[in-house]
Order: sequence, then C-alpha cells, then structure tokens
Amino acid sequence: MTLQSDVQKGWHDAIVEMFDLDLSLITGDSNDKFYFTNQLKPDDSKIQWKGNTYEPLPILATGYEKNTTGQIAQPSLTVANVLGTFASIIDPLDDLVGAKVTRRRTLGKYLDGEPGADSTQEFPIDIYYIERKTSENALSITWQLASIFDLEGLKLPRRVITQNYCQWRYRSSECGYTGAPVYDVNDNLISISGQSAEAITVINAHGLVLQRRDELKNAIAERDAAAAIKQSKCGDTVDSFMLNQSRYKRESSPKYYVEFEYRSRYASEPSSVTAIWNNSVVGLGIVYREGTIEETVTGPIGEYIRYHRIEEWVFNAAACSAATSDLAAKEAVVSTAQSNLSAAESALNVAVGNLPASDPLWNSDVCGKRTESCSLRFPDSINPPSRTSLPFGGFPGAINPQ
Repeated sequence: MTLQSDVQKGWHDAIVEMFDLDLSLITGDSNDKFYFTNQLKPDDSKIQWKGNTYEPLPILATGYEKNTTGQIAQPSLTVANVLGTFASIIDPLDDLVGAKVTRRRTLGKYLDGEPGADSTQEFPIDIYYIERKTSENALSITWQLASIFDLEGLKLPRRVITQNYCQWRYRSSECGYTGAPVYDVNDNLISISGQSAEAITVINAHGLVLQRRDELKNAIAERDAAAAIKQSKCGDTVDSFMLNQSRYKRESSPKYYVEFEYRSRYASEPSSVTAIWNNSVVGLGIVYREGTIEETVTGPIGEYIRYHRIEEWVFNAAACSAATSDLAAKEAVVSTAQSNLSAAESALNVAVGNLPASDPLWNSDVCGKRTESCSLRFPDSINPPSRTSLPFGGFPGAINPQ
C-alpha cells in the first residue's frame, strides 16, 4: 500500500505535519537544524520521522495552498512565545531571516516506529525561507515565508565577487589542501635557512618531488612523440612506405607511365589521368605514385598530354620496427619516472607526518590567495585524468569595475 492509494480511500490515517528549521545559512554551522511538530502520537510520545525526533511545539502554518493564478504562495508560520522564551532565542539571530523552513507531511501509519513505517511515503515537501517577522507578542511570534524565487532583496551570488582572489580560509574544507608547507605568501619556495632538521627534510623532499615531476613530464612528452612516429611509420600512411622502384616505358611492353590528358593546351586541370604499371591500369595513391615529367606532347586534335614516371612504393618494415623499439624504450623510461615520483611523494608524506605541529615552518606556509598560489598547491596531473579545475574560492573571469 502506498500513500497515494491511501489518500484515495474514503478514510485514512491522520495526516502528520512536521517542520524542519535549518539555521545553517545564518550560523554557518551545518548542525544547526531543529525539528518541530504540533502533534504527538496517541500514546503522547514524540513523533519520529526519517531518523529525526520532532519536538512538540504549538505551531500554526497557513497559506501553503497552491493556486493557478501564477502568484507564488507566501505562507505564515506562528509559534508559541509564552513568557518571551522563543524571542530570547531568535533575537541574536536577526529574527531568523533567511532560515530555511521545510514542511513535511505523511500519514501516521508511516512514521518511524510504526508497524507500517516507510520513510519514502510522504506528500511533496514544501521548502520556504523566512523573509521577515510580521508580529511578536507575549503569546506568539509570526513570520512570513517566501519561496526561494521570491526573496525580497536577495542578491546573487550570495557572496562578494572578487577577481583572482580566493576568499576561502587556507587549509579549510573548502580549500581542501592538506599537503606540505613549502610556499610563502609570495608563492616562493620557503628557504631551508634557519629551519629545523625536520623542516629541512620536508623542504628537500618537496624539491625532489618537483624534480621527479619534471622528469616524468619530459618522459611522457618523449613517449608521446615516439608514439606519433610509430603511428606514421607502421600505419597505412604515406610515411610508412619507401620507394621501391621508379619506371617509365610508354611505347614498348611492358608499359610503365602516368598519363595526364588536357582538353587543350590552355587548360589548367587534366580531363583524365591514367596510371599504367606492367601493362595494367592501377590507381594512384600510397603504393603507386606520380613521378617526374618525362614527355609533353600535343595530340592530333590539339589536346595537351603530359607523361610522368610511375613509382612503386612498399611498406618500410625496417622503419616500423625501429619506431616500435624506440616507443618501447620510451615507455620503459615513463614507467621508471612514475615509480621515482611515487617514491618521492611517499617520502614527502612521511616527512610531513614527522614535522611537529609547533614547527615554525607551518607559520611560514601562507597562501597568497591567487590562482597561482592555488595551482602551485594543486598541480595539474601529468598523467590522465588531468585536473579540470582548481578548488579556488575566487572568480578569475570577473572584470574589475571601471
């Protein structure tokens, strides 16, 4: 049985209305979420839904009705404020303006702990945001809610746009950098001068990682170049063939030539091309090719004819073999470079792990907040998959206002 079929009956369980209040947009703390309802279970126990316990609180919600006039609903939410208890909580939070309110509804039979509990069975949820407090007295507080598309005064984006300057806190969850402390605020490598033994080990280990990365980049570039050469030498292309013999005999047998016939001596394009090899017509392409001009004649009706040598080309097996061997050697160099880089990165991780939290090197590690600072700490992958973007909390595409 589903909720949809239940509500089509002449009777069904009571509809339970619940509210989720999310203050994280105000406080910045993802744990600031509260759950309220105006109802209790028949045994006076608290309602539980989707693993959350809903605290009983006198709540009146109105204005959630849908209409076909195109006007966006603006519900009102009223809660009890006996002795001003609720007011003392919300005053420091700017009357909760901007908080997210989610209304959930389901049937009592589907609540957690019930025999027919099913958290997937619920009416469509309603998500609104507190736009303003409309009234407050000793008994109640009322707010007006607004859709995300109807927030008065809302500006997008919600944070200030800055050009090429990251607003995230360095090494925070948004930044995501957890690597070695090796660059200063000006994006320069930190000097080993005056550093502790542990810090010197970190700096030297990072220097070796940079060296190994360059070695791998160069090895990959040489490998890719070798792969392109092999493709040209071993594929069905012009470069993979070599000249075997060049022949020209037009009058005697067997005949070898390429004939270009023009309609007149003033024509720029031939009207026909015929290639003959050993008395047989062949097509010009990779194997048979046009050679040098041997004769130019004028035909009986004034046509213009040129005769060329014909060349036979054969697959260059030696060149293909040499290119294949060279590619294999380059692949081995890449494999060695990858192993060397992995070893250097492991050594760096060990060195960072042994660096005391109180070491001054950590204080010298300051992000310059520029895209260059970010790219130094998150270098592009030198082996696929490559980095597609930086975790940069700025807007490099923004234009400075004039």
